[in-house]
Amino acid sequence: MIKRFCASALVLVVHLAPGVSAADEPFAIELSVRADAQQQTARGRSASATPSAKSDRPVLTAKSGSQLRIRWSIANQEKTETIKDVTVHVFLDKETAIGQAAAPKPGADVPYESALVMDFAPQGKSTADFTVQTPAPGLYLLRVETIGATKAHHDDCLAAIDVKVIP
Repeated sequence: MIKRFCASALVLVVHLAPGVSAADEPFAIELSVRADAQQQTARGRSASATPSAKSDRPVLTAKSGSQLRIRWSIANQEKTETIKDVTVHVFLDKETAIGQAAAPKPGADVPYESALVMDFAPQGKSTADFTVQTPAPGLYLLRVETIGATKAHHDDCLAAIDVKVIP
């Protein structure tokens, strides 16, 4: 259940993406966030991959009250298989430390959360581009993930960026 959707603009495009190459992962995910003159980008990985002891997630520092421009894209890298009923889940939620291994479970006070359910045609792609206001100072995790791809004998994928909000 989605608790809150507070984007000032949301653009969702679904189309076939020519040139998407097949790889080990069923999905190619890219997540980027910009605040003022800073930008960070993360590429997807398997959700079941064991994270390294040292987090290699990018970190973006933003001032409280500024705008975060968030962009994500997810492409099905399968050449012939449709992956059905995949939830694309995106959230920005408080975390206890930069690079913490376990993702927070969004709760009632999550600053941003959205989800949509899609069927990804072979080499189909979905994208979004929107802005949200930075929350109160603290440490946050921005994450886009697939949920439900495992039903089609695939692995779910995710991309994540740590966001440090300063006064």
